[in-house]
Amino acid sequence: MKKFIYGAIMIFAVQTGFAQTQDAKTFVNNTVNTDAIKQQILPMIDTAKVADFNKEFDALVNGFVTDFSKLVDENFDAAELKAVNKKFADTKDVQDLATIQPKDKAAFEQKATTLSNEVNMTMQGLVMKYASAEALQQAEE
Repeated sequence: MKKFIYGAIMIFAVQTGFAQTQDAKTFVNNTVNTDAIKQQILPMIDTAKVADFNKEFDALVNGFVTDFSKLVDENFDAAELKAVNKKFADTKDVQDLATIQPKDKAAFEQKATTLSNEVNMTMQGLVMKYASAEALQQAEE
């Protein structure tokens, strides 16, 4: 369970940006599938606690996306971002989104990793808080 959550959040962190700019927001909408992440976690959540989990999950994701948007705005060229969004709109090929690179890849990756680690810890706590006893027991095995 932990490996799955870490992997999902890391993918989320590496591929996202959500933004003060419309182009960055579009980029996020094209790259991030938070519903898929949530749908993979939901089977572990106690059915009586799903509504509360959804509220906290959505708040966590929104906070992460907002923070990550700052990184995208600071580290990606606006013209390239616009171009990649247009290309994706035309092709719907996810590979097109991977063609854009940050201005300073090392700095971006360091900041993205730090942010991702923070979210990983919070997400792990969230899952532990709302998971069913059976799911927690299976995860330990």
